[in-house]
Order: sequence, then structure tokens, then C-alpha cells
Amino acid sequence: MDVSVIIFATVTIIGLLGMAALKGGHADELTRLDRHRKRMQDKFLEKNAGNEDIFVTKREGYLARILGMAGMEAQYDQMKQNWIMVSIGGGVIGGVGMFFMVPELVPVGFILGIPAGAAGFIFYLNQVAKMRQAKMTEQLPQVLETMVSALRAGSPVLECFKVISEVSPDPIRSEFKRGLVSLQLGKPFRDTLKEMSTRIKAPDFKLLTQAVFISQDVGGNLADVVSVIAAAIRERFKLRDFLAALTSQGKATAMFIGCLPYGITLITYCATPGYIIPFLNNPIARIVLIMLILWEALGFWILMKMTTFEV
Repeated sequence: MDVSVIIFATVTIIGLLGMAALKGGHADELTRLDRHRKRMQDKFLEKNAGNEDIFVTKREGYLARILGMAGMEAQYDQMKQNWIMVSIGGGVIGGVGMFFMVPELVPVGFILGIPAGAAGFIFYLNQVAKMRQAKMTEQLPQVLETMVSALRAGSPVLECFKVISEVSPDPIRSEFKRGLVSLQLGKPFRDTLKEMSTRIKAPDFKLLTQAVFISQDVGGNLADVVSVIAAAIRERFKLRDFLAALTSQGKATAMFIGCLPYGITLITYCATPGYIIPFLNNPIARIVLIMLILWEALGFWILMKMTTFEV
């Protein structure tokens, strides 16, 4: 055997034996240090558990924003499941409808029904959120007047939140009460107002938050600023009602024109079924009928948008 190999093996064995001896001599010390490290790690975890952030991490995404505006943010998981179920249900309904109308297009009806069901569920949530936002916008001037009275009486902004959460009607009461709870739990005031502005989409509320921030930074009479905002909101409501009265005839005309083709078709079917049934029995005619209904619905939507003004 080569001498170099023997020397290398001897040195390696001596080194391993030396390391084993050193480790054996300091085994107790290493065990004690390891136990100390584990105790310190456990204490650190307990300390962090005591200072754990008690605020729920805000969910991001389109569905979370809609649910936040609709006041159903706590039902996120349930609404997400309902969204999936409604989408599948829309696909099933589309497939069944195509089975009775054009059996050859059952897969197409199922595929198109899934996004239609998902869009319908989102449309429903948007309508709920829109109604809630409109109601809070209507209640905002009264809330601001209550805030002005509290500020002129010398109360701080936190006390104003408490008064509003006690005397204001729902749904705006629940938003201010939620903000008050966040403040009492130690959340920064600016973060609380920014979070409220994501759930209250009224532009006037964003103006209120900016006024409060400016008042905190540079000072000023916050009561007068809030009073001006409340007066501007009431004047805007008067202008909105005036425009609604002016466009009421146009909206009635749009509804009449939009419903006229459906009414004529239904009356013709009831009066002379033999005139319509041959058309409905033709598969191509059914597809054309569906396209005409969608096209007419689009025209009705355009007419309603032309007579609706946002103030």
C-alpha cells in the first residue's frame, strides 16, 4: 500500500478521535447551552404571543372590496362558496335551457352559463353594496351635524365617534362603531379613517377624512370645516332631486321603449300562437331570438344610462 495513503488514513483517524474526545469532554456544556437556547426561544415565542396583532389582516381582491362595501365582510368564506355554487348553477341552468331549445348546444350553454352565473352573483352583491352606500350617503349630513355639535361642545374626535356610534341610525352607525372599537384597541387614528374610507365610498366622507388629517397636522377650526361639508352635501342632494325630476319623463320613455318589443311578442303569442310557434320550433330561430333579447337588453341599459346623472 502506498505510504501517502497510510499517512492520510492515520491523520484522518487521529483527527476523528480527537474531535470525538473534545465533544465528549464538552458534552455536558453543549447540552446545557442547547437547553438554554430552547428556553430563550420559548420565552421569545410567549412574548410575541402576548403582543400578537389583534387586528385581522385586510383581505385584498374584488370580492373582498364588494363585501366590505356591502357590510358582509365577515361572511367572506361563505360568500365565496356561494359564488362558486351560483356559477356552477348558472352552468347547469344554461345547459338545461339549451337542452330544451337547441339540444346540440348543451355544452355551449353550460360553458356560457358559468360566467353568466358568476356575473349575476357579483351583480347582486354590487346592488346590495350600492343600496347600502346610498343609504350611508343619505345619513352622512346628519352624522356630520352631530359631529359639529360635539366638536363645538369641546369634545375630541374620539368622543365624536362614540356619540355617532350611539345616536346615529344603521348602517353608518355600525361603521363608526367599528372604527371606535379599532381606536379603543389601539389602532392608529389615520389607519382607522383610511380603513373606514374603503368601506364608505362616499366622496364626501373622503373629504371629511382629509379635513380631519389637515386639522391634526396644521390645526384649524374643524367644526366649521365639517359644517361646510355638511351644507355642501345637502345642496348636492337638492341638485340631485332636481335633476331626477327633470329626467323622470325620459326614464319613463326609456322603460316603455325597452319593454315594448317584449310586450308585443307576448301579446302576439297569446292572441295567435300559430304565428309564433313555427318560429320557436326552428333551432336557428331560437338562437336568433336569444341574440335579439340580449341586444334589446343592451339597448334598454343604454337608454337608462342616458337618462341617469350622477351628482
